Amino acid sequence: MTVAGFDIGGTKIAGVALAAPSAGADRHTLADVLVRSHRPHSIHGPESLVDAVAANVRELGEQLAADGHPPISAVGLALAAWMTRDRETVIWAAHLGVRNAPVKAMLEQRLGLPIVLDNDADGYLLGEDAMGAAADASTSILIALGTGVGGAYVADGRPLIGANGLGAELGHVTIDEEGPRCSCEAYGCLEAFAGGNALAREAAGVPAAVALARGAAGVAAAVALAKEAAAASAPAAPATDVAPRAEHLAAAARAGDAAAIGVMEGAGRAVAAGLRRLLPAFDPEVVVLGGTVMLSCADLLLPVIERELAEHAPLQGVPQPRRLVLAQLGGHAAAIGAAVLAAR
Repeated sequence: MTVAGFDIGGTKIAGVALAAPSAGADRHTLADVLVRSHRPHSIHGPESLVDAVAANVRELGEQLAADGHPPISAVGLALAAWMTRDRETVIWAAHLGVRNAPVKAMLEQRLGLPIVLDNDADGYLLGEDAMGAAADASTSILIALGTGVGGAYVADGRPLIGANGLGAELGHVTIDEEGPRCSCEAYGCLEAFAGGNALAREAAGVPAAVALARGAAGVAAAVALAKEAAAASAPAAPATDVAPRAEHLAAAARAGDAAAIGVMEGAGRAVAAGLRRLLPAFDPEVVVLGGTVMLSCADLLLPVIERELAEHAPLQGVPQPRRLVLAQLGGHAAAIGAAVLAAR
């Protein structure tokens, strides 16, 4: 049996085709991944979503046929979306323009194949649970720093869904009620401190990051400009059409800019504060840290997270072995997780 899995984010679709586990094996491994794909998309609306999935399934099927593999028999989707508990209706996928749409039924009618849906964070951790950073653990949680902060909890290969389909939204754990407003419209969520959008917001007030976004001639030059401005008590750099992002902030921090280092340390402390709340609640064997921001800034964030947890450990009177592990499967983790769901 060959199954397909797709991770549909705001701008791209990552896909994999997965063979049945090898004879005698009780779980999939990376050797079972037959083909991969990665394509941009311009999805907006449920019909557009169905068209894009159908095109990607067809393309993956053609690759499989060319290599002599069996056709696709089921499809799993990991969507950047909130959905109902039965995983049949997408309640809201902001980046895809899909609201209250029966996506499972629409796709099954179009493709004539069984379809399973889950959100992208669940797919991400299911992939890491199947054949990545959490493959040797029975319980794990995920904190994924991307544009926002995703989260998931998996026990014995099954994600926590919750009463309303919104279980393990760990990025929306409150760490400071007086903190910034989050995308969910609450205040002080982990996402509001450590997501890519939050870091971009803070980067706008870091002159070295602003200079890098404007195309300053090298990181050292940008940091030097920032130090000169600070020494002269000059005001912060004015807003620019080229807004700085987390990557500019990280580059400035690596070059020694104090303001950038302070922002990155604040993000690391926020992740640790979230984990202090989550570790006693879930008691996972493994904490998987992933997402584009986390993985590209691990050298800046991970030491802070580990230090903060060591200094301010939850349940201090109870031994709690703790494993913080970086995600291993890269940009196809959620697609692999979606395929594993489809195989079940």
